[in-house]
Amino acid sequence: MAERMVKSNGIELWTEGFGQPGNPPILLVMGASAQGILWPEELIEQLVAGGRYVIRYDHRDTGQSTSFDFQKNPYTLEDLAKDALGVLDAYGIAAAHLVGASMGGMICQLVSILHPERVLSLTVMMSTPLRTGIVETFQQAFQGKTPEGALPPPASRAIELQLAAASNPPRDREEAIDLQVKMARTMAASGVPFDEQECRRTVERIFNRARNPAAAMNHGFVPSPTREQAEALKHLRVPTLVIHGTDDPMFPAAHGVAVAERIPGAKLLMLEGMGHDIPRALFGELSRALLTHTGARA
Repeated sequence: MAERMVKSNGIELWTEGFGQPGNPPILLVMGASAQGILWPEELIEQLVAGGRYVIRYDHRDTGQSTSFDFQKNPYTLEDLAKDALGVLDAYGIAAAHLVGASMGGMICQLVSILHPERVLSLTVMMSTPLRTGIVETFQQAFQGKTPEGALPPPASRAIELQLAAASNPPRDREEAIDLQVKMARTMAASGVPFDEQECRRTVERIFNRARNPAAAMNHGFVPSPTREQAEALKHLRVPTLVIHGTDDPMFPAAHGVAVAERIPGAKLLMLEGMGHDIPRALFGELSRALLTHTGARA
């Protein structure tokens, strides 16, 4: 593996490549406020063993990438999509297999709509369809309101923890780490063992390597896609795999079903024992699904 800082859209992005550059490329795109290191190295190693060249990166405002004052320099989901393309450009990759988790799944959907020639295949994990009003819908959900006809809101356990954190924010680094560990536990499937020590080590690493830990919250201000962008999803012709957990507390299973229904020809893989996370117990099944979808042999 090799770390690189690359220039994209006038900013710096931390990236890391695994495997042989000549192999078919997979770009891993993590979710909102999440650093690229949350893509597990053990899962990446399985993809590399299957003949893939894998790249992960820190979004702007996370990890070692450039951070912003969002009020002075706001950005959109399309800007985040341009960042992903900028990573490919920096590595000299004309087209790649895109794998996006949560908000990363939305970013990858948007890249596929705007630049399908850069996308060999699309995998949308634990995400939701690219659509208007996502931000507003979540704001209403946390106010106890569910718009008529909307996809299901987050599970009560996720909403309750978010509200508690908002009313009693952490006062120092240790409390912030404790909160992130609690959130990770809440996002995991309820019936799956949770390794708190490993999670705490990961969260500590996230805080240690962040240029500005508070900047990650800027992703919560990113506006929803435009209506035109959302409508284009039903015309997408990129080979698509949708992977979703049956116990996802942030985007309940209906969100994964909706993604698969809106993208023509998309395949849906529902995984028992998966929440809004990537549990070690499913690395093997996930890598096999990704290698099959991207044309490799597991």
